[in-house]
Amino acid sequence: MNIQQFYRKTASISLSVSLAALIPSFFLIIYGIMLAGDGRYVLVVLPFLIYSFFCYQHYLVCDRRSKSFTENQQENKNMNHTLTKADDILLHFLPAPSLRLLFFSNEGHLLGELRERKILSFKWFLPRFLDKLFERKYGLYDGSNNLIANFTLYKRQIAIMDKDRNLINIIEELDERRMKSIFESNGEEIVVSRTLLYMDYQFFHHQKMISRLQKGLMPFEWENKIKDPNTPVLSFEKSLSDEQKINIFAILAKILY
Repeated sequence: MNIQQFYRKTASISLSVSLAALIPSFFLIIYGIMLAGDGRYVLVVLPFLIYSFFCYQHYLVCDRRSKSFTENQQENKNMNHTLTKADDILLHFLPAPSLRLLFFSNEGHLLGELRERKILSFKWFLPRFLDKLFERKYGLYDGSNNLIANFTLYKRQIAIMDKDRNLINIIEELDERRMKSIFESNGEEIVVSRTLLYMDYQFFHHQKMISRLQKGLMPFEWENKIKDPNTPVLSFEKSLSDEQKINIFAILAKILY
């Protein structure tokens, strides 16, 4: 998958959801006017219509973005794209009943994905307080859909396992505040600070920033391949090891969930 295919897929999902939201509206209108005989009952339909409208607008935006690429703009000139070797990664949230993140290079090629190991369709209809009752197990995959690591999220812990389910690390959440969270990995602290008004997560180790996730500051030269200038960008300090980057992906799974 490349970024153009992502925009096309997101447009298709948004259109389907927009049309699906009209189904209860249709039956509620019939019930309110023909059966209940009370026209005010139609007001119940408004949330469905508003949701359908915004989904349709999202479809139009993504459809326009997918059609804005030239014919050869998304050719895979270099297929050697590795998630844990990249220093700058662009994040896109795919519509799903739980957290589902796609990772792209600045050239628009898929680097990997973070998603639930087992996606349950009925979660689309669950409120958040009920969804929290389910165990949260996520998989980190590369661009070829090969499993890199497993993350199991608990209230104050993140268990990281390899693809064979062998435990390789446990990250403890020591403190969680409105603007800052403190995690511990192998006896060393990772401090995550955040802002309230926009997406900006900064990861510190020994008071040195080692990673940052921010939205709205995508380099201008990337816009030839990435059509949304507000795409979140995850940046790593160049000296980080693969294990350290996997720890950051695990923490992101917890704070973005």
